[in-house]
Amino acid sequence: MHQTRLLFEQASGAPLPDWGQLEPSYRLVHFSKGADIFAEGEWQPFVYVIRHGMVKLSYFNEQGEEWIKSFIGEGDFFACPNVLVAGQKTDYSAIALESCQVEQIRYVDLRELMGRHASWQGAVLQLLERHIVRKEQRERQLLTMRPEERYQSFLNSYPALAERIQQRDIAHYLGVTPEALSRIRKRLRA
Repeated sequence: MHQTRLLFEQASGAPLPDWGQLEPSYRLVHFSKGADIFAEGEWQPFVYVIRHGMVKLSYFNEQGEEWIKSFIGEGDFFACPNVLVAGQKTDYSAIALESCQVEQIRYVDLRELMGRHASWQGAVLQLLERHIVRKEQRERQLLTMRPEERYQSFLNSYPALAERIQQRDIAHYLGVTPEALSRIRKRLRA
């Protein structure tokens, strides 16, 4: 549970109590490149922390077209709020872009710790605030920026991951075709 502990205690700014409470629900799961961590329409009441590798979170329409909502790299987390908060099923897919080691814990166990310890509440609040800011920035990019600006913002937001992500996936993240991304990259190099 090393990466999860590091993430939550960095968010807390201090050691957190009762880590043993998470042990029964903790799993370290390995996924090969291209494997689904979860697919749309599943019940996944977990928080996932990436120990090694990279994951993309994607929506697919009925024709199988993909829109990537975000990339998650080492030391970062993801969860499906639709499941955790609304009690529904996942509305997007989580797919391993590389071979991954993912730490998984049940959200209900985190909620129990939050109910008993203000320090756990603070840590989760910090992580949620970070997530909210990231989502608002992504929304602003999609609604107000031209594709070239979105690409520059992507490079600034994901400098460590950008070289590891296929151009097709970057295009799906930006909301452009791979051909359009190629033209954008050519213009920016000129």
